[in-house]
Amino acid sequence: MGLRKAAEWLLRSAARSDGLRHFSSSSLLAAGEATAGSSVASGSGASREAGPRLSETVKRITTPLSQPLPGVQPERPCPRPLAPPPTEITVLENGLRIISEASPGPTASLGMYINSGSVYENESNSGSSALLECLGFKATTHRDTLRIMKEVEKFGNTIVANASREQMSYTIDCLKTGFPAALELLLDCVLNPAFEEAEVEEQKGRLEALLGGKEIHATLMTEFLTRSAYRGPFGAPLIPDPPALSALSPASLRSFTSSTFIAPHMVLAASGVEHGRLVELAAPMLAGLPRMQALREPKPEYVGGAVHLPGSYPQANLLLAFEYGGGWRDVHGAVVMTVLNYLLGGGNSFSSGGPGKGMHSRLYTRVLNKYAWVHSCASFNSTFNQSGLVGIQAACDPSYVHDMLHVMCHELESVENGTNRVELERAKRAAVSVICNALESKATSAEDIGRQYLTYGRRIAGRTYVEMLEAVTQDDVRRFVQRLLSSKPSLALYGDNTQSIDPTILNQRYG
Repeated sequence: MGLRKAAEWLLRSAARSDGLRHFSSSSLLAAGEATAGSSVASGSGASREAGPRLSETVKRITTPLSQPLPGVQPERPCPRPLAPPPTEITVLENGLRIISEASPGPTASLGMYINSGSVYENESNSGSSALLECLGFKATTHRDTLRIMKEVEKFGNTIVANASREQMSYTIDCLKTGFPAALELLLDCVLNPAFEEAEVEEQKGRLEALLGGKEIHATLMTEFLTRSAYRGPFGAPLIPDPPALSALSPASLRSFTSSTFIAPHMVLAASGVEHGRLVELAAPMLAGLPRMQALREPKPEYVGGAVHLPGSYPQANLLLAFEYGGGWRDVHGAVVMTVLNYLLGGGNSFSSGGPGKGMHSRLYTRVLNKYAWVHSCASFNSTFNQSGLVGIQAACDPSYVHDMLHVMCHELESVENGTNRVELERAKRAAVSVICNALESKATSAEDIGRQYLTYGRRIAGRTYVEMLEAVTQDDVRRFVQRLLSSKPSLALYGDNTQSIDPTILNQRYG
């Protein structure tokens, strides 16, 4: 009641003096309390008569919000740094690299990046990388899982483990005040896993349940496409088959990590921390790793292929890809591949928004806007150190599956025939925007450091990569797609009526 009375008093009252009256929330509260008190003592009629009345000649401050108030000295803003923080590197005697950049802000991101994945597996330990991802940040020889989780919650950390065909990562994000504790926890989980029997069996069951889900087909299509497209280590399973998963044991996991989690294969990357302090804390914990010879990096052998996933699904799903040799190591090719990805773009039939959602890209304007039977159509890429797959993934009504495959081929071929300047510049701007926004994140910056040093042995600065993107020409894109289509096609199919497609038609089309 006090605040309401104060508001009524302000609206109906007028100033009895010609001077400027200043009102604040505290004065309103005081007036409200006084008004409420007087209403209790004298009744509501007395309170309506109380208080001064505002005159029509009240002075108002007319200074625009874009200008400082008269007599008020604004605070000087912090100067913007003229250059990004340098990437500093320290190599320990055993070959392990500690790399960081001291980007400003209250948070930090740390990660251990390792040259380890399914390409280093064999028949006896197939599926180890996927299971290690599930076992990330579980019990160590010094901590049980409950203690790890309590420490993570105490410091407000974010933890993630990830496995791929060539690399593994363990990352932790934290406040800078908790950086020493977060670093010790990260290194303990990576270097000293306990692989307790009960936890290993629990995570095997969890992985089996995940692979049995109804919406896992998109992930499995990419997995089986890669298996059929490559021969040798790159064709080995990343997602384990059920017999291989059931055969995994704590002993096989220890054997795998002891052979791949070695100092020359490891990079400790950090963003948001001072390098000297990072080395001071991490070096004693990492120096115990023995100096060993790095394993020979497997080379991809692309052969192309086709695979049909069994099972019924109300939509026909197709994944068409071609190889571009060189992969990430071909830096110029990777830059052109990035532009092509945004040039093709795409989405699904429920996409909405603006250019950021791909509505001005080729696959949206030329496919999704044209064919009502297309549910989704988007560019696709899966890139390794020395090879990569680029193409289109789509879903449509089962009765149009043959038309869908033709449209996918036609859209790739149309890029080979040329692009216009406007759509190319739009694709380049979209790529630059996404990269610059991503590098604002310390987690992305730390990952960029770790993975680039594993792949290149150096770091390509974000500004340099942006300049390379801006230099891409129409001829670069045309030649890249021409090189793509000169390789053998790879095709993955899933859903109703997809069994009616004969993959040999692609071999006839592309020789």
